[in-house]
Amino acid sequence: MVDAYGALLTARQREFLRRYYADDLSLGEIAAQMRVSRQAVHDGLQRALGALERYETALGLVAHAPGEARRRDSVQEHYSTRVPTSRLRQWTIRETLRGRAWTFQVASGVFSRRGIDVGTRLLIETMEIGPGDQVLDLGCGYGAVGLTAAALAAKGQVWLIDSNERAAKLAGMNAADHGLSNVHVIVGDGAAAIRSSSLDVVVTNPPIRAGRRAVTAFIDDGWRVLRPGGRFYLVARTAQGAKTIARLIGERFGTVEQVRTVFGYRVYEARRGPAGRTAGSQERQH
Repeated sequence: MVDAYGALLTARQREFLRRYYADDLSLGEIAAQMRVSRQAVHDGLQRALGALERYETALGLVAHAPGEARRRDSVQEHYSTRVPTSRLRQWTIRETLRGRAWTFQVASGVFSRRGIDVGTRLLIETMEIGPGDQVLDLGCGYGAVGLTAAALAAKGQVWLIDSNERAAKLAGMNAADHGLSNVHVIVGDGAAAIRSSSLDVVVTNPPIRAGRRAVTAFIDDGWRVLRPGGRFYLVARTAQGAKTIARLIGERFGTVEQVRTVFGYRVYEARRGPAGRTAGSQERQH
């Protein structure tokens, strides 16, 4: 709707929308860049979206536009959308992760398309993966975490799952480009396709903007597919409710430890025990 009604918004409202949806920045990042409060960013986004909805209700320009134009104009599309409607733009990024040089094919409509973000990098550096481990990467994006795990678990197997078809396709391409034959890529919501309860490790950088229910489902899925003693790793931002998420992990697993923190990101580790739901949590900072 921005294409249709953007000229009717204030310059500030357009800037909020661009940074949040096109640049995939958090409220805190936008606030820091624009030198305003996080609440001001939140309120500005809500007012801008409300204005767009009112204009569309009154004028109907998007609803009556040709199908392709209507799809292209969707401002609220999230990177966990099953079939992204944004115009496909694809390029290559190069990264060094766990001492190995990587080349990833990335594209518009997927998470962290400009490069490995701080949280993902911290998760990759923190996760403990053995050479024979069975690993699940929940919400794999284009595969940075899961493919690094596959390289570390050369004698094991790694499953990468994402609800975004474009992201899953990229993950498969990137696995093939690096000759990783122990990788299985699945398009799906959570770990429903994984029937096993004997995996050694689950890693996730969950889609926090998709809401608490989605994050809780990732935690529940991780617990379900892990063997007793299996390890669960999750990274989250302090500003996006990391401590609340830690409490949810503790409620599900019985205990949770904060094992790394950098620049406002926290990596939590939990291990599945035989009881699974004993309440309690603790934090250990490195």
